[in-house]
Amino acid sequence: MNIKIYLDIDIKNKTQLPIIKFQEKIFDYTNNSCIEYNLNYPIEDTIEFNVKNIEGESANIKIVKIELNGIETNRYHNTSFEMQDNRWVEEKILTSIDNISFNGCFKLYIDKLYVRSVQSNHWHCSNSKEDFIFYYEFTRDSFVDTYRDRNHIGFDRGFIPCFGCSFTYGECQPDTDTWPYLLSQKTNKIFLNLGMSGSGIDGIYNNLKLLYQKHKFDQCVILFPNFERRIVRSQIQDLWIRMHSTVNIFETDNPYQFYADKNLRKKMKIIKEKIIKDFKNRYSKTFLLKIINFCKKNNIELYVSSWDDDVYDYLKTYNNLKLLTKFPKLSTFEERADDGDHPHKRHYDFFVAKIKNYFL
Repeated sequence: MNIKIYLDIDIKNKTQLPIIKFQEKIFDYTNNSCIEYNLNYPIEDTIEFNVKNIEGESANIKIVKIELNGIETNRYHNTSFEMQDNRWVEEKILTSIDNISFNGCFKLYIDKLYVRSVQSNHWHCSNSKEDFIFYYEFTRDSFVDTYRDRNHIGFDRGFIPCFGCSFTYGECQPDTDTWPYLLSQKTNKIFLNLGMSGSGIDGIYNNLKLLYQKHKFDQCVILFPNFERRIVRSQIQDLWIRMHSTVNIFETDNPYQFYADKNLRKKMKIIKEKIIKDFKNRYSKTFLLKIINFCKKNNIELYVSSWDDDVYDYLKTYNNLKLLTKFPKLSTFEERADDGDHPHKRHYDFFVAKIKNYFL
């Protein structure tokens, strides 16, 4: 297993270079752009390097990127730094770090979840064909193999789940700028952000049903995406990987990554062909009806909206749900999320102002 850790070293005192030592070798500033390891995993599971000669914050070492077998990982995941010779700081061990400005020892721990998350490009995998569909996310110093809301509030207290796609998740926006979070602030109720970027209506039904089986709820809010999306499932070795048809798995040919699996690629092509042939969107409309019937059967008060014109008009044909104001068009405001394509906080504020009275 090959590990590469790319460093950006900002030296504030030009006469005092940090000493970076790894595997009994001293980092060569002139010839190296990264520290490279060949790890005999799982016999070996920890990578470390020592940093010395940093005095008075004379330098800052930034972990720019970490690669496992040529695949970029989350650089915060399973990282720690044990400070040495620093009498001013009580907490000697820092976790989830990407900046080093003290003497000490940096460590990266490799475990099964770390490896699996890299191979699956951070999509949740399990031994079961049917399971929650979600993307592993490192937030608030936490990276776990369990389904949870974006703000990591949890399901222990009474909550109202909010399902949807990237417009609910808040793509390229802070988690505190999203409409479920803002709605919680305006109503003093717990609205959980369970948006999943790229999700279709079948993916929303999948997660809604499984969540209710584990944690009962009596209200639910859904901001529906467009109809032309579906779940893609494929078994790779002893694992099942589940994702959405909106994911571009053809962007890599790295054989270590699950995206390169022939069966997964075949399934993705088949699903995309089915979407094209289903010009009346019967598949997604069937799952929309399943959501409505499931909520009716279990006495779940269902609030719905959409950012898609066709879906919103179709929602109007049903009576046993509460239709919220349509999500504002992107053109309503000039501002965008950091990617330039998704809604900005202004869109979410506008939407929340229109729907908050339903929950007061």
